[in-house]
Amino acid sequence: MKKIVMSLIAVLLIIGLGYPPGTGYAAAANAPSYKEISTFVDGKLIISPSKSMLVNGSSYVPVKLVNQIPGFTIASATSGVTITGSKGSGKLNKDNSVLYNNSNYVAFTTLLKLGAIDGKYASSADSLFIWGTEEGQTKSNSMLFAISKLPGTMGLAVGKKVYMYGHPGSHWVTDVQYTDNSSLILTMQNEAGTIWTLDLDSYENHTLYSPEILQALKEVYNGLPAWASNSDIADSPFKNMEKVTVKDFRSNPNNGNLEIIIRRANGQEINMTIAPSANPAKYVNGLFYFKNPRVVFSINDKIWSAIREERVIVGMKPEEVLLSWGEPDSINDDLGYVVYGNVYLYIRNNRVQYIYKI
Repeated sequence: MKKIVMSLIAVLLIIGLGYPPGTGYAAAANAPSYKEISTFVDGKLIISPSKSMLVNGSSYVPVKLVNQIPGFTIASATSGVTITGSKGSGKLNKDNSVLYNNSNYVAFTTLLKLGAIDGKYASSADSLFIWGTEEGQTKSNSMLFAISKLPGTMGLAVGKKVYMYGHPGSHWVTDVQYTDNSSLILTMQNEAGTIWTLDLDSYENHTLYSPEILQALKEVYNGLPAWASNSDIADSPFKNMEKVTVKDFRSNPNNGNLEIIIRRANGQEINMTIAPSANPAKYVNGLFYFKNPRVVFSINDKIWSAIREERVIVGMKPEEVLLSWGEPDSINDDLGYVVYGNVYLYIRNNRVQYIYKI
């Protein structure tokens, strides 16, 4: 059960980041914190370029979306913006609104005072749930209960646009329900507006990943030189330790799989699928070195030639053996040898002294 994984890793690359003593920290501490969140009204996801925001821990709704909440109207004039609900009217000011990216946002607490609505922010789904009817409250609470049953961080996919292995294009997770037979069902809507359901019990090794993860991978890796580690690349098209360049990451348009695009020196591009359910950054780091191993380990011409040909020769250091053949099948520290299949490498004084084949 619950075999779908939501890949929500933070891909970070920190290079030379620092502040002079006594500067920057106060400004960073006082700066508002903005985070986009999804908006559900009476249990229905509002799909819009304008998202609600969490500002310093408080929920704010884009003024553009307020008229999609039953019972509210918006009036704009030279004197400002007025929001009217069934309980009264209020004008936007610095105490009940924020301006972000040239758009006005009204505090959710203000909407609660002006209209006959209720709701809550669900941190496990990064979503704001608003309801104004008994039916809407029932649907919202049903979703909130189902979200609490989702494994790991999968609740963060609710209300978001995601990509999914095995399904081309992008999809919105518009609903989640916990059924009478204890199954979790996701309702999905694709780019064409087609609605379909996904039973978490029926799918194995399917991974959801977000556009933000795709963008983070691009920002970290695109353009970097890399050296292929053939011991970790199944059916590798590369020569071992071949220098290549990371060109891009994408969602495969035919099947939705997350891919890394590698460019060889001759211009050929190789599309490699990142394993489902894997931590994408960790997976990529396991396939390639991002610093020249020959320089890092000061490898001479003879040893480097053997590594490129995936051979092990007498005189190699353990790290050079790893570059050629990868991790051994077993290690015997007492007798000083490592095993690769039917080959025993005896190591003395930190170098291969004898190679024995069974």
